[in-house]
Amino acid sequence: MRFDDAVAAYMSDKRGRLRACTLAGYESAIHRHLLPRWSGVELESIEPEDVQAWVDGFELPGAALKAYKTLRQVVRWSIRRLGVRMADPTAQGVELPHVAHRVLEVMDAAQTREMLRALWGTDVEAVAICAATLGLRRGEACGLKWSDIDLRTGEVRIRRSRQVVLGEEVVEAPKTERSARSCWLPRFAVRRLRQIRRGATGWLCQLRPDAVARRMRSACSRAGVACVSMTNLRHTWATLAVEAGVGIETVAMMLGHSGITTAYEHYIVPRRRICQDAQKAVERLLLSAA
Repeated sequence: MRFDDAVAAYMSDKRGRLRACTLAGYESAIHRHLLPRWSGVELESIEPEDVQAWVDGFELPGAALKAYKTLRQVVRWSIRRLGVRMADPTAQGVELPHVAHRVLEVMDAAQTREMLRALWGTDVEAVAICAATLGLRRGEACGLKWSDIDLRTGEVRIRRSRQVVLGEEVVEAPKTERSARSCWLPRFAVRRLRQIRRGATGWLCQLRPDAVARRMRSACSRAGVACVSMTNLRHTWATLAVEAGVGIETVAMMLGHSGITTAYEHYIVPRRRICQDAQKAVERLLLSAA
């Protein structure tokens, strides 16, 4: 089977299964990296040495890793779903480049408070409050409607994700089954959202998700205060929660993760105060031991 035919069958199957943003990521990797190398090649003829040479030819480790994972998906799907008889060339000792650990850009409590003050009265304030106090993904925060928020109890029901994919606004289900969840706002956020609402309905903000992020950064820049991306605002909430003494399992639940590993590996920054508080607790135990 030619690689092109396998890719076409794979994408046809995935179009009815994957979220729009995930599908766009696969399509990008296929057209930028896979087809330029493997177009016209018989799938069964691909050897591990071919894959290794291809991976080694990438300048950027991150691009190499993404392309390799997409190739692996196509090959394994073809073996499983199309019955292609071949040894998996992506499972035989291919050495992948090391991707440097990304240092997260997060704000401390004072900076987060200053950011929210800078956004006071803007059309993105309600979205920013929910993102900063609940650790929401950008699509989740921008996908909130006023009807999703109970301003008596503070409950916020995450039921959809609103994002821009290939220039078009898309509204779809949350990222995972656990992402469809309820969170509860802190009291100051509930009080402020009551003031903001004033009978409003529909989206918390009518701007497109990409415009929301730009508006937040622009307002903070004019006020001269720190601002991070909405993705890093999610990281910020998780780090502040741990710093405040919240257990990692609760943080993972609030973030909508299926387990604590993702929260620990990708969302928690080991700040000085967190580590020092841990040592103080251990010190108290050591010094009080009989």
